Amino acid sequence: MGEPLLALLFMLSAVVAFVVAAVGWRRRRVTPAVGTLAVVAGGIGVWSMTDGLLMLNEGLTALHPLLVVKFTAVCAMPAGLHCLSLAVVDRAWRLSRRTALWLSAEPALVLAALLTNPWHHGFITVMDPAGLWGNRGANVGPLFWAHTAYSYTLIAAGIVRLLGAWLRGPRFQRGLYGSTLLGTVPPALVNVVSTFGVIRVDYLTPVGFCVTTVVVYWSLVRRSLHELVAVERTHVFDMISDMVMTVDLAGRILDLNPAADRVLRRLAPDLPARVAGVSAVDVFGVMRVGDGVETDHSVVDARGRGVDLNVRVSALVDSRGERVGWAFVGRDVTALNAQRWALREANARLQEQVATIEALRADLAEQAVRDALTGLHNRRFLMEALGREMRAAGVSGGSLSVALLDIDHFKQINDRYGHGAGDQVLMRFAKLVGGRVRAGDVVARYGGEEFVIVFPGASGEQAVERVEAIRVWVAAGRVPAGGHTLSVSFSAGVAGWCSGMDAGEVLHAADEALYAAKRAGRNRVVLAGGAGAVVSGDAVPGTGAGTGAVPGTDAGGDAVPGAGAVPGAEAEAAAA
Repeated sequence: MGEPLLALLFMLSAVVAFVVAAVGWRRRRVTPAVGTLAVVAGGIGVWSMTDGLLMLNEGLTALHPLLVVKFTAVCAMPAGLHCLSLAVVDRAWRLSRRTALWLSAEPALVLAALLTNPWHHGFITVMDPAGLWGNRGANVGPLFWAHTAYSYTLIAAGIVRLLGAWLRGPRFQRGLYGSTLLGTVPPALVNVVSTFGVIRVDYLTPVGFCVTTVVVYWSLVRRSLHELVAVERTHVFDMISDMVMTVDLAGRILDLNPAADRVLRRLAPDLPARVAGVSAVDVFGVMRVGDGVETDHSVVDARGRGVDLNVRVSALVDSRGERVGWAFVGRDVTALNAQRWALREANARLQEQVATIEALRADLAEQAVRDALTGLHNRRFLMEALGREMRAAGVSGGSLSVALLDIDHFKQINDRYGHGAGDQVLMRFAKLVGGRVRAGDVVARYGGEEFVIVFPGASGEQAVERVEAIRVWVAAGRVPAGGHTLSVSFSAGVAGWCSGMDAGEVLHAADEALYAAKRAGRNRVVLAGGAGAVVSGDAVPGTGAGTGAVPGTDAGGDAVPGAGAVPGAEAEAAAA
């Protein structure tokens, strides 16, 4: 590549670097990384510009001043890259005065060595336009190599720092670390191999570092600038509404934020202006501590009011991993606890009200399916239960039977003794029948003096036997009604359920059997579709054969007070 073209390349690189430096410097307050990059870009711009001028220089007159300017800019490069690596890896990093003085020491020594070089030739031994760098260089001395070793050490430290952050740092920032490495390592390697004579391409170093500034600036501004904006920890610490306090192992307060200070002075208003050194136990009392412990702690303030604190405790360790104290992060939850207690009490009252309402609802629901007079289930419940049992029998293939019971000559009881007596007969009859059925059977008042019993799992013949036992039990009893002792009997029809029948059909079959029992003389049980009826009235003394009359009734079956009853029957019934 010809010298004019190389000089033009250097000048273009200088222009690009100066533009990056100007733009970055205007945004230096956003994050230290951008300001540091602006300084590095300015140094690279000066370096490129002086290399371009050296390329066009034909004599030794301007060679020494240009080399002084060039190496001043070159010295800024390692220090700038070192600071850039710190700013990129740690967004809270700031250039301290001590670091700035330390980093400026080597450039100052190099500048002094160059200015005094004509007397000692320790940095540049021979000025020769036909020297090393692009045929416009010089032979170098030991001071140059000392400067080179120092510069490479700073650059290597920055590269190692960036590499470690790229390997172990947050995943969302690895792109920034990688692009910074990609922009820094290649030109640095080119400079190394050129400086030690492996490949003579010194003129590419400033051009490569110019590309570095562009790549890093793009990564900072376009990709990760928001992640590098420094946050003032002290400001955030003071703005936290939760109390934050650190204590040593002896329990003395080391540091605290304003929120913690307000809580402490609420508990102990006579605390000194400087709280550091005060015993935390004297203010908060004994508190359970342990790394990762979260506890609720209650104290009393100066006015005698309770203060509830929710506190999280973490251990403070030194660089050797030894515990040196504790960090407390707490929150005043007094008002929150009061709200919680009020909510619990309101919830308890609400639960009581819900339980009362549920009991009332269950009672109302039960009343809705109960007959008010007899206490048995009503017709509505009967139809629901019968439908349910029919579905269950259909699924399991089991048996199901229904009995329809009708009190014999009930109208005559009402006419002869009054409806009050009739009601007493109904209640007593319901009690007698309900006491003789098995668990799982359903007894319901079907209407008037008619009652229905549902026998799940029973065939028609089995149901007839069980109804017959109930009939004998009822006929043998005495019913007090209207001041009289009555004998009561009933007729019943039984129907077995068959697959395909609905509730209305099976009840109709039982009703037909009931009418057959009445036509046959009452006080008997008839199975629908059966060959005959079960008749028990014939075996009772004092009755006509086959009439179905029971003691205490007339020939027509009407209940007559005292008729056919043994002496004292009324008293026995009343006693019962």
